[in-house]
Amino acid sequence: MKNYRPLLFEDVDLRLPGLEVSCLRLNRHTPEARPEPHQHDHAQILIYLSGSGVQSIDGERLHARPGTVVYVAPGKRHAFERQRSRRPLCLVIDLHLDGEQRITGQQAQLNAADLTRIRARMSELFGPRGRDSRAMLLRLGAVILDVLDPALAELGWLGKKGQSAGRRSTTAKVERALASGKAEGESLQQLARRIGYQQDYLNRLLKAECGATLGQLRAKFRLEEAQRLLRDGRLPIADVAEQVGMLDNNYFARWFKAQTGMTPSAWRAQVGQSKR
Repeated sequence: MKNYRPLLFEDVDLRLPGLEVSCLRLNRHTPEARPEPHQHDHAQILIYLSGSGVQSIDGERLHARPGTVVYVAPGKRHAFERQRSRRPLCLVIDLHLDGEQRITGQQAQLNAADLTRIRARMSELFGPRGRDSRAMLLRLGAVILDVLDPALAELGWLGKKGQSAGRRSTTAKVERALASGKAEGESLQQLARRIGYQQDYLNRLLKAECGATLGQLRAKFRLEEAQRLLRDGRLPIADVAEQVGMLDNNYFARWFKAQTGMTPSAWRAQVGQSKR
């Protein structure tokens, strides 16, 4: 196909039940690009990251803008016509899906948080460091699934359309890492690295996705866990502090009071009274 400059990962061969991804690439249409109808024997998910234009599929014209997701079924003739002056940037994922009828929509629109996250993930893969990083290549499968999750959900695959976008995968990864019991003695930098991100980058993703930073999510988790253990009443307060990753009991008391307005012992006594 002429007049576009692709950056791609070929022969991905990512297989899951009902889903096989064979290729991922970024298409940057050049100024001289023209519509060229073509078709494939595989399906495609198109995610527009910037620019605008019209994607035609078997004669149907679908207007695309940043965040637009388009599903192209196998054998469908399609072409893209750019609009305005900015060159469109489109993420193309070649895949095979079992039960194509489970895609209930041909076009959908991502929310701003998901679009921000996908752009950031693409910067990881296709930036100058990402292309040469063996660690980045090893994480390719995780990145693809991270990208496909909101795209397929919005297209209605397996009936997912309409689910809340507020608990997307980055926040869920952080919550699972915090709940794993491994995070107590880790710094935020170590925690972010274990999840697979640099701390500053992860904070940007989380702020766009749920409005909180990694530190704020960890503080929320620690407070909820501390309150659960204090309510249970079986552990001394020093042990509760250790359980939530704070080895200094005095620091834990000051921190807990800053969060709740009460010391741990006063909070436990109040909860004990309310149970009577």
